Amino acid sequence: MLETGVHGIVVAGVYPVGRSALDALIPRPLLPVAQQPLITYALRWMKDGGAERATVCANNAARSIRERLSAAELEIAIDFVEDWNPRGAAGCVRDAGLRTEARTFLVADGTAVPVENATELLAAHRASGALLTVVVGADSTGRLGPTGVYVFDRRALDFIPADGFQDIKERLIPRLYDSGEMVGTHVARAIAPRVVTTESYLALDHWAVERAARSPHAGFRAHGESAVHDSAWVDASARLLGPVLLGPGVAVHAGATLVGPLSVGARSTIGSGAVVSRSVVWSGCAIGNGALVDRCMLADGVTVEPRRPLFGEVRAGVSRAKGASAAGAALWNPLAMLRPVSHEH
Repeated sequence: MLETGVHGIVVAGVYPVGRSALDALIPRPLLPVAQQPLITYALRWMKDGGAERATVCANNAARSIRERLSAAELEIAIDFVEDWNPRGAAGCVRDAGLRTEARTFLVADGTAVPVENATELLAAHRASGALLTVVVGADSTGRLGPTGVYVFDRRALDFIPADGFQDIKERLIPRLYDSGEMVGTHVARAIAPRVVTTESYLALDHWAVERAARSPHAGFRAHGESAVHDSAWVDASARLLGPVLLGPGVAVHAGATLVGPLSVGARSTIGSGAVVSRSVVWSGCAIGNGALVDRCMLADGVTVEPRRPLFGEVRAGVSRAKGASAAGAALWNPLAMLRPVSHEH
């Protein structure tokens, strides 16, 4: 048993129901968001809240998540619980929590980016006396909804059965109410877009790029409104307009125009005269001379032919499963009609 005051739990299981085209490319918790695995945002948030350890609950994605996190620079110890029989979010929290002696658990969905101050959230939870606190936020219409972030008191685990699929919203919360226990809500002052669909992934990456460009991480330098890695090269005649994040080893050639929010991953190349705007480009991509890429997602190793126009597409690299690109393109066509990401998120 691991002794700690606060323990983090990330529910990162991957199930076939409701999967998006992106899941054919990479487990959703590992999607690069401003060039960091999505799951690391929740883990760093838990560390900021005082958790020295966290448990990642995963199933068929456990091995790849473990391998990716071993290379990430995280100042929090990580354990894994592999959920081979679907347990649901509440079931995973119970299974992970009972392996520790923690009294309080910061819980986040593997597709969520928590932004609420974790210390203030914990204080509010303890002051309320609730067994479970649900963090909610307002959508664009002002309607409140769950953000995928919770605080559990250890005693809440007693209300979760030891087997079967156990959901937080549909099963645990009604069970707590029926038992006369308190369930609290905490309204977040800010909320990040959450990865539920391919469209929301693009919105989240834009959101994160805007923030990363304002406060560059170590190894990046400010370049106007953008952040450029020290090992990246940008030709003097290229233009970076708005928040653009260029990763290690990126090369931007003469006359290219990059329009943010835009992320270009490590070792990718933007050819002469190419225009790349409002997109997510993963690692090792090559965009040809004079190509036009707008509102697209290019997975690792994608090549865009010279002077080729792409609008609102997902493209998988040659090493990806056959058919993934076509499926992605079909689901991402609505991206061409998306409005710019609001700065109020």
